[in-house]
Amino acid sequence: MSSLSRKPPAEVRRQLRREVGFGCPAPGCGNPYLEYHHFDPEWHVKPHHNPAGMVALCATHHAKADAWTIEQCRALKGTTLDRSVAGKFEWMRREVIGIIGGNYFHETPDMIVFGSAKLVWFERDEDGYLLLSLNMLSISGQPRTKLRANDWLIEGDPIDVESPPNGSRLRVRYENGDEVDIRFKQWETPESVQKEHPRILDIEDVSFPVVTAEVKMIAAGTDYQFDSKKSQMGGLSIQGSIVSRCGAGFVIGV
Repeated sequence: MSSLSRKPPAEVRRQLRREVGFGCPAPGCGNPYLEYHHFDPEWHVKPHHNPAGMVALCATHHAKADAWTIEQCRALKGTTLDRSVAGKFEWMRREVIGIIGGNYFHETPDMIVFGSAKLVWFERDEDGYLLLSLNMLSISGQPRTKLRANDWLIEGDPIDVESPPNGSRLRVRYENGDEVDIRFKQWETPESVQKEHPRILDIEDVSFPVVTAEVKMIAAGTDYQFDSKKSQMGGLSIQGSIVSRCGAGFVIGV
């Protein structure tokens, strides 16, 4: 029995995603939620993580991939289809805590505003569910990833797009250093959130289980960065703040 994990190393996964243009290469598909199929040799024949004998596929086509020959699988590699890469966060909740650059936003629709434009915000649909939207901040002049009411669209020419099959995360990186990382997570109990986000327990009237939407974003070539610990906005650094039941959170450049 091989001790090799079936999950490929990160660098192999990145290569395989790039080869298919970040969407399933099966004809007519383009699904961005990718898994990794071993075809030459197959995993049960010889466990390996040789990217030459692997291809990124969506879960549906991965389950059907044994029907394809080695030649057919190899033909899918490097065949970028003429299609946009898009997806959707299926997280539908009436209460979502936004975590942006190490700060916490609760019942605050416009979380980050830059000038007169919204940067990260929530809106409610007709059923009262909170939906997340985002504009990437960039000085590149090139198109960038957009998120509108939980629907996302990859624009520009990213060097990597990570969107695992469980649909909880989207991470997009560009060659100039622009980056966005969005992750939804459900926390079952106060104890479960204590270690990673204890400040959530200081928000009044939060009921568990609770869902968080964490956003990290880097605007390359600027001093505007929102990482896991803090928000860097110009010469200002903010971390650990709670903004609850406000119309707007951080308003920059006004």
